[in-house]
Amino acid sequence: MESIEKKLLPLNAPVRSRLRSIFRRRRKPFEVYGLLSEFLSTNGKLLRPALCLCACRAVGGKARQAVSAATAIEMFHNFTLIHDDIEDESRMRRGRPCMHVKYGLPLALNSGDGLFMMVWQEALRLGGSREMKAQRLLLSAFTNVLEGQARELGWYWKKRWSVKPGEYYQVVGGKTGALISVSCEVGGLLGGADAKTCKALRDFGMGIGIGFQMIDDLLNIVGDEKKYGKEIGGDIREGKRTLLTIYALRMLPGARRRRLWGLLKKEGKGKADVSEAIRLIKESGAPTVVKAAAEKKIASAMRCLQALPENEGKRNLTELAGYITRRKR
Repeated sequence: MESIEKKLLPLNAPVRSRLRSIFRRRRKPFEVYGLLSEFLSTNGKLLRPALCLCACRAVGGKARQAVSAATAIEMFHNFTLIHDDIEDESRMRRGRPCMHVKYGLPLALNSGDGLFMMVWQEALRLGGSREMKAQRLLLSAFTNVLEGQARELGWYWKKRWSVKPGEYYQVVGGKTGALISVSCEVGGLLGGADAKTCKALRDFGMGIGIGFQMIDDLLNIVGDEKKYGKEIGGDIREGKRTLLTIYALRMLPGARRRRLWGLLKKEGKGKADVSEAIRLIKESGAPTVVKAAAEKKIASAMRCLQALPENEGKRNLTELAGYITRRKR
């Protein structure tokens, strides 16, 4: 796993270089660009831009053809993280205090809005005969992310806990799967892929994107906080409906099921409440079920890569998909 994380650094070098160039030009006001530059310099994986660049190379293109798209995708992803942390009342991101914790809610909201503006400034740089189609794909994916997040927030607003697995997959297919899917599809499109290959890359990205979110939900319960970089049990404290909670509530017997139900619905949970909920979820066996489901989802997605020729780009896509299954953060 460490080897693929090291490989991500050179893979993403063009995107990191582009981000540095953007923020060298945009320094003032610090209350926007200083905050964003600091946020983007933290130890993020840049998984989505790596997938975009690798997909471009896998279909015979050059990575430089997809750099602007990959950079726009990474900026959009970080825009969503800034706002997600506010919506979820999170405290930590990538091992550091969230932007709204360090600088306050108004500056964090404004900086997130600024980053969304910069996404489209970068997306307008796309060149070549396929630029408009790529921009439309990005807009569609960004809309799906928004709608997936809205559906999840609607569960909280309505205080709805009777969520079904199919509804969970619909939400994560939007808020997480859509962006990873478009990273792969747009990379292929800009690299010159035909419609059939673009679809294979889209389906591959959606599968590993959903698997990514399932693994993230799992790590939030059973992960190592130092490696994970976020608060363990944060999803419980925030009242998130995940596949883990759905299956745990189905699998626990009588009294323990009712106890977990009460803990999950409780407002103002303390550390003891969160710890007890985690213990009950582990006892239910739900983590084992979810991990197996995530591995199956990713394995199915990887079969989509059979449509690609054997080359370094395809090998990198395969390694990145495997990394998602085994990651610790």
